Amino acid sequence: MKVRNRKKFGEMKNTYRKIYLVGVIALATLLTAEAGNKDRSGQAAASELLINPWGASAGWGYAGVASTKGIEATFSNVAGIAFVRKTQIGYSNTIFNVGSDVMINSLGIVQSLSKDGSKGNLGLTATIVSGGKVDITTVDYPEGGIGTYSPTFMNIGVSYGYSFSDFIHAGVTGKIIYESIHDVSATGFVLDIGVQWVAGRNEQFQLGVALKNLGLSMRYKGDGMVVRSPLTGNSYPTALQVPSESSEMPALLAIGLAYDFLFGKIDKEGSTTRDNTEHRLTLAGSFIANAYSSDQFIVGLEYSLLDYFQLRAGYTFEKGVFDLKRVTANDGTKHWLTAPSSTSNWLGPSVGTSLLVPLNKKDKHNPSRLAIDYSYRFTNNWRGCHSIGLRVIL
Repeated sequence: MKVRNRKKFGEMKNTYRKIYLVGVIALATLLTAEAGNKDRSGQAAASELLINPWGASAGWGYAGVASTKGIEATFSNVAGIAFVRKTQIGYSNTIFNVGSDVMINSLGIVQSLSKDGSKGNLGLTATIVSGGKVDITTVDYPEGGIGTYSPTFMNIGVSYGYSFSDFIHAGVTGKIIYESIHDVSATGFVLDIGVQWVAGRNEQFQLGVALKNLGLSMRYKGDGMVVRSPLTGNSYPTALQVPSESSEMPALLAIGLAYDFLFGKIDKEGSTTRDNTEHRLTLAGSFIANAYSSDQFIVGLEYSLLDYFQLRAGYTFEKGVFDLKRVTANDGTKHWLTAPSSTSNWLGPSVGTSLLVPLNKKDKHNPSRLAIDYSYRFTNNWRGCHSIGLRVIL
């Protein structure tokens, strides 16, 4: 018995050493990080990969790198899907930049490959961004009037999450990206890699690191890149293919810390954890190093009552986010705008809530639930973003 205890103590000691080492690296990164390259802002391909399409985690921005679990972790940090007990199914609809006619729909499922979780969890997600209707314009018809088209941006991801121990969890996602208008399209592929560590007596301390959108450049092709022009010495027009410039993926490094303040127990027999407590208050923070825009710091708070009702709020800090001015649009509405030094459309604050309805009471500590999520994000040039989602947690 003593040998087993010593072995377990040794394993925990090694785990804490790893967490401490990663924590030191993360802290050093935060202290020495310079602002991202805002001069390249807008030059990356597939910028829709930077938009959180899920209704719950969007409520506190990008703060949940270390603490987001389940289907929504496919965006924040894919390692979080390793915590799914059996099955999670999620759907979310986002009205992006109200007034712009942009709609985002996301659907996904995460399934455990074994009853005890020893084989890890497999996830499948699909996100479709619809850009509304846009007038077709040409050199001969610069004002349009010859029809419309609807831009479509889609990515399909396959994820795998695995728990190496009770303290270390990792995951990886491969995404195929497809973007198109009526005569031009592009295809790309990216990888997301994430790790989450938990520690503390009740697993209250959490650390997360994620590398996202690692992939090859994208190049647009299609009939829209063809120009008809007569060659020298020939009066007949000839179709000439004009190659487009390739664009890199919006790669980023995300580092997050979170701590759960737990109050009360459901009963005196079980140990208190984030899923088995009357009240939970999670304080989270993240640092996002963007390759094609300014770096960001995000702080967030999430309150949970018996894991049935949740409130969350976040704030995203970026250079220029406090340099606000009030402007009046052509339709008479007033908007807040940040200074030109800001490279993000997000204004800073975000809020959200979730209602989790029990589907059965066989397991009083972890019953199956139906979650109804809502979030609102403040934006610069439009009237914010509304996200409504549903999750089935089995």
